[in-house]
Amino acid sequence: MRLFLITLFSFTSLFGFIDTINTFSADFEQRITDDQNKSIVYTGHMQAKRPNMARWDYQTPVEKQLFIREHQVVILEPELEQAIIRNVSSDIDIFTIISKATKISDEMYLAEYRDMEFILKIKDGVIQAISYEDVFENSIVLTFSQQRVNKMIDDEIFQALIPADFDILRE
Repeated sequence: MRLFLITLFSFTSLFGFIDTINTFSADFEQRITDDQNKSIVYTGHMQAKRPNMARWDYQTPVEKQLFIREHQVVILEPELEQAIIRNVSSDIDIFTIISKATKISDEMYLAEYRDMEFILKIKDGVIQAISYEDVFENSIVLTFSQQRVNKMIDDEIFQALIPADFDILRE
């Protein structure tokens, strides 16, 4: 669960055009490396829409879906036939991270958000990768491909549809 919350706090969009970006979608690879240099790689597709909606569809190594809408996070875990619903005390504003970023080199930016530092790689105005260290001292690298900006995304895709036979856990 914490892995997914850290991920959603780390998502960003494009720097420099932040005021004109309303939607962002991309395929992603998320590599998490622990302090013993052991790694796990997740892949999938994500979509985000202003002001504060996001959806992460994890495909490997396990299928999961993560939905974010304002003050609520819902994680669907089909293999476990469960849904985890968590209310969070503040907005998860994924676009805020970029608005705090400052340029540190031609393609690299630094953003500080919620006591964490994020390094963003941006090439030709498109975000390529985000790296940071989580609260467990894991090194996280999110790499994006097939990025799409300001393409129509229906609000309904951000609504979690929990199957009737799933157990629901509220945190």
